[in-house]
Amino acid sequence: MSGRGKAITIQEKELVVNVKHHFDKVKKEYSKDKEFSKSAVALTAAATKLSEISVGRIMAEYNKNESFAAPTPKGSRPYALDGDIKTICREIIRSHNINRDHLSLRGLIGTLSEKHDLAVARETLRLNLLRWGIVYGSVSRHTALREKDYVVNARRDYLIQKKKLNESGKTFVYLDETYINKNHSGSDFSWYCEDWEDDPLLDKSYGPYINKPSGKGERLIIINAVTKNGWVKNAKLVFQAKSNTGDYHGSMDEDNFTRWFTEQLLPNIPDESVIIMDNASYHNMYLDDGVPSLNSKKLLMREWLDSKNIPYEEGHLRPKLVDLINEHRPPRIFKLDHMLKNDLRFKDRNITILRTPQYHPELQPIEKCWAVLKQHMAMHCDFTMKGLKENLENAWVKVTKKTMNGIMKKISHWEEYHYLQDGLLDDSDDNVEYI
Repeated sequence: MSGRGKAITIQEKELVVNVKHHFDKVKKEYSKDKEFSKSAVALTAAATKLSEISVGRIMAEYNKNESFAAPTPKGSRPYALDGDIKTICREIIRSHNINRDHLSLRGLIGTLSEKHDLAVARETLRLNLLRWGIVYGSVSRHTALREKDYVVNARRDYLIQKKKLNESGKTFVYLDETYINKNHSGSDFSWYCEDWEDDPLLDKSYGPYINKPSGKGERLIIINAVTKNGWVKNAKLVFQAKSNTGDYHGSMDEDNFTRWFTEQLLPNIPDESVIIMDNASYHNMYLDDGVPSLNSKKLLMREWLDSKNIPYEEGHLRPKLVDLINEHRPPRIFKLDHMLKNDLRFKDRNITILRTPQYHPELQPIEKCWAVLKQHMAMHCDFTMKGLKENLENAWVKVTKKTMNGIMKKISHWEEYHYLQDGLLDDSDDNVEYI
């Protein structure tokens, strides 16, 4: 059999099943023989040199599916890291940058393991760092991990605006979407009796008598908004996804979001509110400004440049035409912002929108609300769509004003932390020679 730490192959699992079934038959034939007083699982473990726990898990998998799936590769999926790990990584990297200490990918993995007890596969972490806008760049005679400038600038712009708005006393409304699967539950493990031989009324086969369905199952898409006092009244929207693949982005679009925004959110928040949301594409659609798309034919690009009296050479290639268009493009306006300022229904309410910087879930309190809600759902999962909907109704009340007080304190902590650390990093950069 495979040694410790190695994956057990399908062929080896099938061998374990055959040995277990063999000892089941032997025990029935020689039930009074002291040599076979041990359970079939213990005998199988001894024969295959596996632990009884491993044998038990193999038999549980077989009894559930009557087959074995190919072992999954070690390590997380490329983008499987959650927001907490993202925040920790950024904190470690920025701390090293401020102190002008070199930090490699190996060093980051070591710090995550030693100080935070987090095991992350090297390639998984590398892919996520690139996705989060963190670069391995040349700084002061050596290369090190650091955040890209556009990430730092976006965060700073947001924090400056948020500080000003905090002093205004306006109501902050945080909105977001999430999804939850029918089979969303806690751990795959459960307590169960290993051997039922003392009770002749029960089946003697090994394994837990809890059949957890495989797969994630059908899902509900959820959208809602919170203030510091809790959920916004009458703002929640829950509907079943058409597909079980992907996440909520596959079931949300501009039309669905705009309808919810105008019909359920805006009527239920006070005037002068500030709506804070992330950078999902359907949140941030632009008005048509008449500028040709950057993948348009060159003829259309030239016609637009001619209409604006912008000179160019006939021999210019597409990249140069794109640069000219970007250079002279008028400021782009978000559709939602334009609607709030110009629609007769809303323009006198003075409601504005502030967008969080990319890759910063720790600045969105509703992310913590989703975690509270999903924890309750996992603890009460019965693997049915009916149960999922009933449990969801009970989960909303878990986010109380007391809960929000604690969450908002954490948000304030991260806002102050980022503002201070970015300032320290900027002061440190005055003495760093970028190559």
